[in-house]
Amino acid sequence: MTLTQFEIAKIKQNRIVVGALITSIFILFGLFLIGYHYSQENMAARSNSADGYVSNLDKTIKKKYAGDLTDDKIKHIISDYIDLFQNNLKDDVNVGPFYPFYLDIATAFVSETNPDIYLTMIDKEKIGTKLSIDELAIEPLAKKHFKTFDRPLQLGNYVPWTELYKVTGYLSILISILAILVCSVVFSDDTSKNMNQMLLTTKYGRNKSPISKLLAGILVSISLFIVIHVINMIVFACMHDISGWKTSIQANFSMKLYDFPMAWNHLQVYFWFLGLQLIGVLFIVALSLLVSSLVQTPLAAFATATGLYLLPNFLLKGAEGNAISKYLYLFPINQTDVKDILLVMSDDQAFLQPTIIGNSLLAILFLGLGQLLFMLLTYRHMKYWQFR
Repeated sequence: MTLTQFEIAKIKQNRIVVGALITSIFILFGLFLIGYHYSQENMAARSNSADGYVSNLDKTIKKKYAGDLTDDKIKHIISDYIDLFQNNLKDDVNVGPFYPFYLDIATAFVSETNPDIYLTMIDKEKIGTKLSIDELAIEPLAKKHFKTFDRPLQLGNYVPWTELYKVTGYLSILISILAILVCSVVFSDDTSKNMNQMLLTTKYGRNKSPISKLLAGILVSISLFIVIHVINMIVFACMHDISGWKTSIQANFSMKLYDFPMAWNHLQVYFWFLGLQLIGVLFIVALSLLVSSLVQTPLAAFATATGLYLLPNFLLKGAEGNAISKYLYLFPINQTDVKDILLVMSDDQAFLQPTIIGNSLLAILFLGLGQLLFMLLTYRHMKYWQFR
């Protein structure tokens, strides 16, 4: 443990790592700015507020719409949307308020056989009449083939959680790059300074020293993972209403996962995604440590490990539609989009197991065994490292 603490101190004092951490603060700020401040939800809220409308619908959704998803509730929501839009139309611009929650549901359930409802409402306003919900053909829930469970699907304020998933996906890439950079200096920094010749002749140089370096890389990377995601959740909670965590993932009308086979709500999906991310980061850490032990300089280690991290994404784009593409989803770089990975892992024709639980366990097993293999190879390489 003393050696591990020493190695962690070396990482913290490395100027490359310090510079990367400072840079990541600005990147985090940019991701939060784009993902939350300039998100569709917040931009719509600011635009509605400037035009004199209610900025957002958080309280309305919790009070009137949260709960069991039924045909009557869908009709009620669309009716409220029509009334709200028509009652707030302005003659000078002929544009009413814009709310993503209402828009998603209207888009999903107002039949395409209807004329454009927005143009219809504007045209009726010009002649002094209003559109009625009875004039619209509303599709029933059964037509969407929702997956059903012992209790009805739950509706709530899902829009903010869709934005959280997007930002969390961006953060997984940032954390992975930071972990690669941290681990790239662990072994290669000593190699570049010709320190191995001295370190490996000490009492613990070939046994405990490599283990302490491996532990240091893992602990620092896990710490970064935890700190960044805690900051993300704090920022998310400060900028959004988070009551929609109870909403069923099937009732997220932005993601359209109507037939998703598990009765998960948004919070469960979020923690599932975090768990998959964490095991993926550990896989990347182990790979980066192996590369760091094989090359001569931190820069070469970082470039090589980053290339290996990104490679499966390029291969996926090139192999799209081929049988090999399903295996490429096992790699962390291809697990950054929540909707995509949920679709792939829940489709018994697209992945390797017939259930999402089986596919999740398979991905964890693959990443866990890969991590163990890379760490064993790293330890063995450093234990029998030869002077050159």
